[in-house]
Parts: sequence; structure tokens; C-alpha cells
Amino acid sequence: MKRARATRWMIAGAAFGLSAALSAGVALAVAPGPTAPTASQAISMATSRSGTGASGTGFPMGSLGGATGMMGDGATAYGAMGSSMTGAGAASGGAITNASLAALVSRGEQGASIDPRANTVTYLGQTVTLVALASPHGEPNMTWEIDGLVNPTVTVAPGAQVTVMLVNTDWGYMHGFELTTTPPPYPEMAMAGVADTFFLMPLPPRTTKDTATARYHTRSASFTAAAGTYHYLCPVPGHAAAGMFGTLVVS
Repeated sequence: MKRARATRWMIAGAAFGLSAALSAGVALAVAPGPTAPTASQAISMATSRSGTGASGTGFPMGSLGGATGMMGDGATAYGAMGSSMTGAGAASGGAITNASLAALVSRGEQGASIDPRANTVTYLGQTVTLVALASPHGEPNMTWEIDGLVNPTVTVAPGAQVTVMLVNTDWGYMHGFELTTTPPPYPEMAMAGVADTFFLMPLPPRTTKDTATARYHTRSASFTAAAGTYHYLCPVPGHAAAGMFGTLVVS
């Protein structure tokens, strides 16, 4: 466990350094990559349960004492601190277009009961696609958008197969996705002190500042929901402390 935590500290430091450079106006070079996938291809990749992380490197959390689940390149999905949350390896969806992004969001809304007044999203089925947009344009900075709501409370049924589709819609900052049983408030280095149950590695910002031409980096992984109350957050230093978190209830 100490070895894994040290690895995550190094990742946190790298993410913090890159975020600081971006905020100071240093340009992020993003490879153009292959032709953007169609909407149907993007959805297929988003729900895939195996693959290689967008960066081409894995997150070496291989053997955790007492952990369960499968580890994938670019993500971990495992039980921690007594949690029975388990999951499958990560898949990269590459960099998708606005049209593909709209199709993914539409898929995420299927089977969801969305209540804007209560700021809640409830999934009643046993198969859930949770599309998490990181700090999208037009929303308050350092927040999540899920099914059109900002930092909503999300409820899923116990035993549901949940595929988290992380999309970095921000310009200028990396963002990742983490589930934890540790409630807010969070410190600057949140990822170093929370009891996490699910983790998706941070992704680069969208490819251009202009949203009309931008492409968005994606990553996904799946888990089986275990009863309890969890909190989703961005593990990049300072982001959860700035308000980039919400609640996931499995009941």
C-alpha cells in the first residue's frame, strides 16, 4: 500500500506542475492523433471494458493488499478501506468531436431521472453510463457536469454495472475522476489523503480553446456498485478543494 501511495504522490506532483504551467500560460502540446471517431464509435469505445490509457502508459497499482477487482491501463477500479466496489480495466476513447460528445451525453441521460430543482440524477436500471464532464465551458470553473447538472447527487442501485466516462471539456487544466468514501471538505492534495475506491487517471485539456473546433480526451472504466455513500472528485491538486466534487449514493 505504501508503494502505491508513493506512486500516486508522484503523479500528483506531476499533475500539479503541469496545471501550474498551464495556468501560467504555457501552451500544452497535444498530438493531433487519428481521425475523430463517429458518434457510434465513440459510444462503443466509451463502454468498452479493456484497452490502453490515452497517454499510452498504465497506472502501476498492480498488487494492493486486500484489494479486489481488475487493474487497467490508465485507471484502477478496486476495493479499498473495506469497500466492496469492484471494476474492470480502463479504455481510452481518444479525442472526440462535439458531435460525438453530444451523443455520449445523450446516452448517459438514458434511464436517468433528472431533477434540476433538487440537483439529483437517479438511475433505476442495472446498467448505467455516467458521463462526467470535467469543468465544461459555460459552467462554474472547477465543477462537474453530469446530465446537465452541476455537481449533482447521483443515485444508482446496488449491484448496478456503472461505466464512468470521463471527458475533459476544460481548457487549460488536466482533470481525473476519483470515487471515495471520505466526505468533503478536501485539502489541496486530496488524492493523498482520501480512502478511494475507484480512480481514472487525469486527462489533458481539450485540444483547442475554440469549442467549435475542439476535440475532447476521454477515458472510461466500469465497476459494480456496492451499497453506501461515496463522493466523486477530481484528484488533481487543488481541484476538489475548489469545489470539484459531488455525491454518489448506492441504495
